[in-house]
Amino acid sequence: MFIREFLKKANFKALSIYLLAVGIIILVAQGLHISAGREIIREVNDSQLMIIREIASDLESLMKDLEEKLSTLAKLYPIQRLEADEVLFDLQIYYELLHDKVTHIGIINSQGHYEYFYPPIPQWTQMQEKDFSKMDFFQNALSQLHDNYGQVPFISNRYEQGFGITGIPVSLPLYTNQDGEKGIINAKKIFLGVVVMFLDVDVIDNICQNHYYHLHDYSSFWLIDDQGNLLSHENKAWVGKGIFQVRKNTFAKKRSSQNLDWIIQNRMLKGEAGTMVYFDRSSGPKDEKYYLNYAPVQLSGRKWSIAVTTPAVKMDHWERRVLKSAWQWLLFIISFILVALSFVQVVIILIHKRRINWEKEQKAKFQSAFDGITDLVYMIDVDYNLQIVNKAFIKICGRSEKEVEGRKCFRFIRERETPCADCPIPKTKSTLKTQRLEQIIFQETAYVYAYPLINGEGETTAIVIFARIITKEKMLEQELQRRERLSLLGELAACITHEIKNPLVGIGMLTELVRESVPPGGVIAEDLDRISRECRRLEQLISHLSRFSRPSPLSLEEGDIHKPLDLSLALLRERLKKQGITVQTEYQPTIPPVHHDAQKIQQVFLNLIINSINAMAEGGKLIVRTYLCSAQRGSAQRGGNAQRGNASQASQDARCGFNDNCRGGSQTDSQTVCIDIQDTGIGIPQHLQNRIFDPFFSSSSKGTGLGLSIVHSIIQQHGGHISLKSQPGQGTLITICLPLKPKDASLPLTGTLPDNEHY
Repeated sequence: MFIREFLKKANFKALSIYLLAVGIIILVAQGLHISAGREIIREVNDSQLMIIREIASDLESLMKDLEEKLSTLAKLYPIQRLEADEVLFDLQIYYELLHDKVTHIGIINSQGHYEYFYPPIPQWTQMQEKDFSKMDFFQNALSQLHDNYGQVPFISNRYEQGFGITGIPVSLPLYTNQDGEKGIINAKKIFLGVVVMFLDVDVIDNICQNHYYHLHDYSSFWLIDDQGNLLSHENKAWVGKGIFQVRKNTFAKKRSSQNLDWIIQNRMLKGEAGTMVYFDRSSGPKDEKYYLNYAPVQLSGRKWSIAVTTPAVKMDHWERRVLKSAWQWLLFIISFILVALSFVQVVIILIHKRRINWEKEQKAKFQSAFDGITDLVYMIDVDYNLQIVNKAFIKICGRSEKEVEGRKCFRFIRERETPCADCPIPKTKSTLKTQRLEQIIFQETAYVYAYPLINGEGETTAIVIFARIITKEKMLEQELQRRERLSLLGELAACITHEIKNPLVGIGMLTELVRESVPPGGVIAEDLDRISRECRRLEQLISHLSRFSRPSPLSLEEGDIHKPLDLSLALLRERLKKQGITVQTEYQPTIPPVHHDAQKIQQVFLNLIINSINAMAEGGKLIVRTYLCSAQRGSAQRGGNAQRGNASQASQDARCGFNDNCRGGSQTDSQTVCIDIQDTGIGIPQHLQNRIFDPFFSSSSKGTGLGLSIVHSIIQQHGGHISLKSQPGQGTLITICLPLKPKDASLPLTGTLPDNEHY
């Protein structure tokens, strides 16, 4: 019961964090333990390698000093010119300089016998009889003379026992030119003998032992020459013997690279340096692991090698001793870290909570100010990706904020695959200045202001776009300009009608009187008929001008908008059939009654359908569509079914010119009826589309240019809007938008709407 209650109250999240932290610490500690052990062994090997390199450097300096003394002595010894006392005096001086390093100094003549020797010894007579001509240093001197070498010091591999001391012969050949002058180039040389110093082996061992105390007490040190002979070893009995001879009973049955004899033969005797592991049985019947550090001693013509061996057992023992205290400290650190984690977690939670609350508060203030702007505000990075948008942007595009973020602006806003030609981003980024221009945004005209966001390094990181939709202002501006033109044209048409109508009636009456007095069938009769026809055409034009300048009042009644559409199509049925045009009607059956003048609306439909028929001389398809544009932007409905997809909704809403009503008001008063008349004809060129509703403009030689102007005037009288979309070769779409009811319910249903109510 207690455990169950404890588990219910336990903070599993914090517990899991603690367990994870402990597990990570243990794993890291184990890894550090292994790594530390390896590092300790590596550092021990490096320190030992450094020590034996210091020994090698001391030995090289010793040999270099002996060679320099030999060279100086050889230059002072022209035998043909010095007396014996002078030579012995020179030998005495050099011996006293090197008495702590060499056992004796001598000069051997060209026959291989001692000529001079220092220090003097009682056995000098026996020493003179001794033949050194077979010794390696004497043969080396002859080889140098034969090969015309210079005087090169030579270190012997045969060690002399003299006076109870083992010495290493270090020699230098003596020769002179044939004419007795030394130093003449290319002169024939005469061999005089060899000057030799016997280096005390104990001196070498002392140099090694002076550094040995720096090594660990369980390490073994030894020095071998290039023949494998031991020059120094902790076991004095082995000095002077071959390394392979004294180790013949300590061979380990391991692969060659882990055998000491293989390492000596293939690494040390070749003058290499490094650290290796080998297995040996020198201290017992089983193979034991050893660490070997070795380095060469570079001498004239010789490569000695120094080595230090350390048993792995002793190395591991020292490693464990070092790491034992480390583990104790590690346990203390783990305990301290757990306590610190608890404290830090509480502090972090409190700080994080306060930071989250502060960020929420700041974000709410920022978002409130951001969304409070009724115009479009959005941020784009330098790669054209949308970052932040306000509610006005979300409302106009009909998407959620998550769907917008990260989208390319030119694809989402302008439906393009490449950046727009008039895009302000490149110029804003390069100039670091605000850009102002006019652009199309979501098929709406807008004033666009681009502001750069600049970081501390003076680089533009993002662009803030402020866009104010001016479609309505543009349309109002165009409408005012149109009204001014129409007002002037109306006055002109009234004057023309008054001045032409009366003379035209008189011309027509006189023409009829003259025709009665002229025999039919003649030329004069045909001319009179032509005059009558032109008079009637002028009367028709004057009638149109009269209707254009003084439109008759509307007779508004509630009724089905489909009736004038069906009647217009019925009147033109035969003409449509004759030209091979198929008619497709898409009526929304739920459209409520519309206040309209049926006769004038039918005149509008007839005019527009006839224009479509004229545009499809070789046949085609005529689509007549009706639908409601609701109070919410982009929620237009057709055929009783709501259209899905923001692209089609935005397209319908863009065609609806009655945007003021579509965006607000009640669901009943603000709905708009839209009528589409779409053909697949030749279309209208782009440069003519803005003039299509202007008076007296016509693309046909037979038209008066007043038909579409009258259509536009009638739609305006109804408080509606008419718009056009056309692509040459693809057809034309005319959209008419009519309000279900007049804006001012107090207006009479008969008569012309006031000018300020026209869109």
